Amino acid sequence: KEFDTVDFFQCAVMLVALLPQLLFIYPILFILLLPPVFINLLYITMLVPQVCDTIPRTFTWKVHCILQALLSIPSAVLAMISLLISRLSICLFGTLYCTLNPGGWSRYRRNIEIIKPFCEGPSLHNHFSDCVAAAAGMVYRRGLMEFTSAFALMFVINPWIKYWITGNVYTADLGLRFVTQVGRPMDDLTLQQVKRNFKRYISRAKNTRESKLFICNPLLFCPHFPYPPRGSKRYFSVGLEHSTISAFVHTTHFKSKSSISDEEWKSRCLSRSAQEPIYRVILWRNNPYHIYTGIVEACISKKRLALEHPMWLISSHKKLSASPAVCLSTGWIDLFFDQFIPHFEYFIRLNELGREAANAMAGGSIG
Repeated sequence: KEFDTVDFFQCAVMLVALLPQLLFIYPILFILLLPPVFINLLYITMLVPQVCDTIPRTFTWKVHCILQALLSIPSAVLAMISLLISRLSICLFGTLYCTLNPGGWSRYRRNIEIIKPFCEGPSLHNHFSDCVAAAAGMVYRRGLMEFTSAFALMFVINPWIKYWITGNVYTADLGLRFVTQVGRPMDDLTLQQVKRNFKRYISRAKNTRESKLFICNPLLFCPHFPYPPRGSKRYFSVGLEHSTISAFVHTTHFKSKSSISDEEWKSRCLSRSAQEPIYRVILWRNNPYHIYTGIVEACISKKRLALEHPMWLISSHKKLSASPAVCLSTGWIDLFFDQFIPHFEYFIRLNELGREAANAMAGGSIG
């Protein structure tokens, strides 16, 4: 579809309401976040072993989290003010649109029913230490200035994209859109080789210098889904995704508890073509700091061990929300991961088979 009046209305509202936040709140938020992010970087650099799967939750770590909470108070207050401004603006213009358009409130009630399954996710505030661990792993990967700029931007922009563009309950009929990306065959490797590199790339708190340099390719997406704390009964932990902007997620680690059988884990996986489920990332509606609402899985496929990435995302059929040509839409993210998966495949082969074999399979170096 072409852009219609609803798309133009959404763009105009977002421009008028978001621009002051970007001009005045974002720079201050960036400055306020620098001290806690810098202390977090010092902690993981100096007090965590060079290769570490999980940051040890020691007494020192608890003191560090208390310090992080204290240092984050000014930025947290400003982030809450920004979120309040965003939600009130969205509610005001959304209410105006529903009132002035026939059937607007009926559509709103239908949309509320559609998003209801995603509205009661765990609060980020209740898992602050998870947030600190995820931020530590990400700032170690990306560096202080790059990570802090994207992290500050997350608090200002993400609520607008989530509630006003990709999942607007006021202006268009919403539905659950399925998109998936499947990589090339990886059967030149074993299942265990592919699986362990998922964890090495995405979940390990701190990698080798060589792996860190590859993961920090500035052109691509960088996910970090830390393991749940050792001794915890939880299957999920808070993770971070990083590109131009950051995003908090809630990640279930399949097979993270040995008491559950492989077959039971597979039965919990939504993908029917997965041989080995690795992650389920739930993008809760009540998490304002991710731009989508829905469920995403990362799996190793039954089809020759290819990497697969199915996504079930709340979206409308409006061009602004769903077109592949619109940056950050639910259609655009499909194309984005088509480009990311080959980068990930290259990393796995680089670790297991060496650079020459990885280059040969990729048709040239991408590292």
